[in-house]
Amino acid sequence: MTKEMLQNIIDRPKNFLVVGDIMLDRYCIGCINRISPEAPVPVLKYQQEKNILGGAANVAANLLGIHQQVSVLACVGNDEAGKTVLKLLEKSGICTDMVAVEQDRPTTLKTRFVANNQQLLRVDDESTKPLNSDTQEQLLSRYEEQIDSFDIILLSDYMKGVLSFDFTQQLIRIASAHNKKVIVDVKDLDATKYSGAYMLKPNRKELAELSGMPVDTMEQVERAMEHLKEKACCNCVLATLSGDGMAYLGEDNSIIHVACDSRKVYDVVGAGDTAFAYAAVSLVYGFKPREILSIANTASSIKITRFGTTVVTMDEVIDELYTGNNKVQTMETIAAVLETKRDQKIVFTNGCFDILHIGHIKYLKEAKNKGDILVVGLNSDSSVKRLKGPERPINSEKDRIDMLAELDFIDYIVLFEEDTPYNLICRVHPDILVKGGDYNVDNIVGADFVKSYGGSVEVIPFVDGKSTTNIINKMKEQCI
Repeated sequence: MTKEMLQNIIDRPKNFLVVGDIMLDRYCIGCINRISPEAPVPVLKYQQEKNILGGAANVAANLLGIHQQVSVLACVGNDEAGKTVLKLLEKSGICTDMVAVEQDRPTTLKTRFVANNQQLLRVDDESTKPLNSDTQEQLLSRYEEQIDSFDIILLSDYMKGVLSFDFTQQLIRIASAHNKKVIVDVKDLDATKYSGAYMLKPNRKELAELSGMPVDTMEQVERAMEHLKEKACCNCVLATLSGDGMAYLGEDNSIIHVACDSRKVYDVVGAGDTAFAYAAVSLVYGFKPREILSIANTASSIKITRFGTTVVTMDEVIDELYTGNNKVQTMETIAAVLETKRDQKIVFTNGCFDILHIGHIKYLKEAKNKGDILVVGLNSDSSVKRLKGPERPINSEKDRIDMLAELDFIDYIVLFEEDTPYNLICRVHPDILVKGGDYNVDNIVGADFVKSYGGSVEVIPFVDGKSTTNIINKMKEQCI
């Protein structure tokens, strides 16, 4: 994945249809200076009101932020909130030709009362009953007439009545007949409702409910994803796992896991919509599964640093991936990140760093002192298992990434799946390759490559008696 490939998304937009429950997110913002004398509750002094597109409309807004052409198929009520939603959609440039209006149906309105960027209370006004039959027929007719103009169909199910079981199945069947992929941000507990879709995107809780299986560990998550894929007759499953990142079960049943970026969580509202929109775009433009996860994960990681329902633009994602603001990089992005930093001396080292100890810290600090930029290659969980045995790693790759990310003298961390970092070294193209221990320089993986262009290879001795193996053995002795 290159910067040019992502820029191509902006330069050559495609046509997306978002189907589902569109909402109005209303923020009543003020300040609190006192407690009410009538009851022990804070008094919010009203200052301003903000209306923002929510639910499926937020997915559409994020697609627009990625410079795509977007239409929505949905329903609003004949009320003030519905008129506001339509105005916001039209003002944004989102096509509303397939938005129906039901006279006796309230538009889903979520009113949040906020002070000092903290939610105090949320009040929901909504109906979860299915659309009436006339509305469904009207929408399906428009859908079938226009479906050939769309590159992909996104179903954003918030269980507010638009995506009933029968309506959802008809949407999928029509799309299949026109050879269009359907991907679903799921909510219903009945997986068969989404049968025939190309990809399902549950979060961890939804994955547990849809599969009926535990999802506390990554092994359990993988088994639940496999079960859900079979149960829903879909091709792929993308699971968003909050602090544990994302996992992707592909058509070939291979599973890829990308750890979450290490950063402060400010507000998770809308993060799932952002991930869903970016996954859809990445899929349409032909990115590989690991690239899809990397792009979607980066976008949602940006979102959680902001308050409220907000749009993350593709320009921001490109900036995050390629300007070096993000310490955690991937095999696909690290070369581009370092491209503008070749005037500085780049140092590379690698390891499992399973139980981070003082020996690691001193070794990594010394490695950084040999140059300007320190890039650390980190063995993935599967790589560690192959190298160290089935009982390792002790700490997951996410935890190991998070621990290394806390060390300010490390500039970039890159997870690699192979047993050796040779391919990663080729992408980093370091000025200095460093290895810890008592290696012979000529036997160090990647030494031949680094020397071929005039780079140097150095060995830093480990601190005596300080190793992960010694720590594990000592713990085992104490348990006997």
